[in-house]
Amino acid sequence: MQNSTMRWGDLRLFLELVRNGSARSAATTMKMSHSTVVRRVERLEKDLGVRLFDRDFTGYRPTEAGETLMASALAAEEAILTANRRLHGQDARLTGSVHVTTSDILANYFLTTELTNFSELYPEIEFRISISYDVFDLSRHEADVALRFIGNGRNPPEDLVGRKLVNVSSCYYATESYLQKHDPWSKNTSARWIGWHDDEPFPWWVKESAFSHVPAHGHFNNAMLQAFSVQAGIGIASLPCFVGDRIPGVIRIPGIEPFANYDIWMLSHPDLRDAARHRAFRKFLSESFAARENEFLGTTPS
Repeated sequence: MQNSTMRWGDLRLFLELVRNGSARSAATTMKMSHSTVVRRVERLEKDLGVRLFDRDFTGYRPTEAGETLMASALAAEEAILTANRRLHGQDARLTGSVHVTTSDILANYFLTTELTNFSELYPEIEFRISISYDVFDLSRHEADVALRFIGNGRNPPEDLVGRKLVNVSSCYYATESYLQKHDPWSKNTSARWIGWHDDEPFPWWVKESAFSHVPAHGHFNNAMLQAFSVQAGIGIASLPCFVGDRIPGVIRIPGIEPFANYDIWMLSHPDLRDAARHRAFRKFLSESFAARENEFLGTTPS
């Protein structure tokens, strides 16, 4: 290899190209043009005096030299991310931002109300809310705190600091007018489950329900969309009680008791535990969920 000063920006670009396998995808991630990505990779190869990628119609694949560089680049990335997390973790000020990722249904039916209360206590802390069902990479500081639904009895990833906040119960919901027209208890009912994303009318969740004879209809693969669809009178659905009990015009289907099926966990990365704003927010969330536990359990309708 020729003598050259390695630039972190080029290493980061190299890693994104390895991860994406496409110059266009790497360009989108790095917020730069496709031509800039190609030019900088070619410059890096020229500086190092080796070919880092094999290029063909499928994209970019690291060569043997690229694999060698990748090991060092990953180590450099982890060192920088670790330093960044620890510096954030040492922040003792009750100012700055907190990045929270959660689902839309939890954000709309719980979090926004609680953020109003939190902001009155800590007006110098601002929030970035990312609505997603995906698992954000907390180790790469894509989010500070994640609120996630996790199935009963399951645990979060071991590399994260996790605390179970509350058990969540669900029930079956519909509008009263829908139930009058379509009695789901009837053997020959015209009722329909609001479908998720299944290609068959009787997927496993229908077969395990109290209405296993009622087929699923349509594709509504989002919890908020399910809730609004119930309210619109499209069909029946299983909703968390803290959601279904708060939708105007929607009732629990008579004869069905709430059943526990999820837990809500608060997750963060270990290196962020000592940041004052994160500590304050986690403490506030724990107290808020505890205060509204009956809503989540479905024992006291909202």
